[in-house]
Amino acid sequence: MPNRYRTIKILTYRLLIIIDSVKEFAAHTAAVNDLCFDTEGEYIGSCSDDGSVIINSLFTNERMKFEYHRPMNAVALDPDYARKSSRRFVTGGLAGNLYLNAKKWMGYRDQVLHSGEGPIHAVKWRSSLIAWANDAGVKVYDAANDQRITFIERPRGSPRPELLVPHIVWQDDSLLVIGWGTSVKIASIKTNQNKGVNGSYKYITMSSLNQVDIVASFQTSYFISGIAPFGDSLVVLDYIPAEEDGEKEFSSTILSREGNAQRPEVRVVTWNNDELATNALPVHGFEHYKAKDYSLAHAPFSGHIFP
Repeated sequence: MPNRYRTIKILTYRLLIIIDSVKEFAAHTAAVNDLCFDTEGEYIGSCSDDGSVIINSLFTNERMKFEYHRPMNAVALDPDYARKSSRRFVTGGLAGNLYLNAKKWMGYRDQVLHSGEGPIHAVKWRSSLIAWANDAGVKVYDAANDQRITFIERPRGSPRPELLVPHIVWQDDSLLVIGWGTSVKIASIKTNQNKGVNGSYKYITMSSLNQVDIVASFQTSYFISGIAPFGDSLVVLDYIPAEEDGEKEFSSTILSREGNAQRPEVRVVTWNNDELATNALPVHGFEHYKAKDYSLAHAPFSGHIFP
């Protein structure tokens, strides 16, 4: 679970109880910061503090490596990565550039989608929509229309991203879940495209590109170290801060303290923050980890890809 490891191990997590190791890659020379999958479950992408992005096939020896020479925090594969020859992915990191990489007839090329607002902390790709988080908040880009869609401001009072990074994930093609500090927001994203009867997209005129509705939100009593959809509910990887004088305080002092952390937990909650299930995770050395040391990788495909 802690993201300071340099190898990538694929696990199946059954009924929140049993963990099986089914695949392992020796991928990076420094800490792995993010993992992602394509929707076919055929490829896994990873990025690292060593400045590299690596894309591995889960079933063959195919492996691609891209060097960016600065720590990379987030990566997302084109959902159709396995089916398209363009082999696109987006990635960003400490330098503050969000890159869209694609295979051209002259080789792989990077396009800068965004820069100048601090480090890129998270990025997720669903259908044609790419969402990313930086110091200011969350932005959404429509790759099919080459157009910025919306901006969702960082929650007030949330810890600085260098202390606790934001987490984003697509619930479906139009619902974006944002977990930042102790805040959860679910945003409905509207684009200027509709799907036609034959599955193709057609564009419609909108008076404004800023089309977003917050359809649910709640505050938690714990720090959010990861979030993912679970049917109509949410799975949250939580970090419980230390208690002082009987009250939980969300401060940089608490976040930086070592040696007294509690076990991280996986919670299943509704959009109203009703708790459906909770499991503490058996993480070795959990006492010394901080909220930022954990992450939760969401696989967008259904069922098991391994026997």
